[in-house]
Amino acid sequence: MTSTPVTKKFTDISTPESFQFIFLCDRCGAGVWSEKYQLSTERFSPPPRGRTRALLWTRQHDEAYERANAEARFNFNFCPVCGRRVCDNCFHVSPEAVTDICLDCKRSREKPPRRKLFKLRRPILRRLGGKRIC
Repeated sequence: MTSTPVTKKFTDISTPESFQFIFLCDRCGAGVWSEKYQLSTERFSPPPRGRTRALLWTRQHDEAYERANAEARFNFNFCPVCGRRVCDNCFHVSPEAVTDICLDCKRSREKPPRRKLFKLRRPILRRLGGKRIC
């Protein structure tokens, strides 16, 4: 497998006779199944065995992965804020917004920042020489 997978998690469910992959949404984990690709041994009059079959399987597996990876790009949306690939259910498309983002980034932008309240503690008073400012 030469290229980086579309999503952070994917599952290879290939068998000795076919190749198939499941790409998972980076947010909710929903899976998108790739097309099933069959191992092609038509060019060989006696079917290959042993090391020849293993080399053929490896090469065709890599080719099937590349096709499935390219196919999966159309099933996931890219969030420009966090860089994750998410499914349609986890993606927010807004007519007013300049960019469309994933639901996690949308929620983090909607929440007002919480203010932290600091208390004057004893170690700080000691550094001030025990003097109170107020």
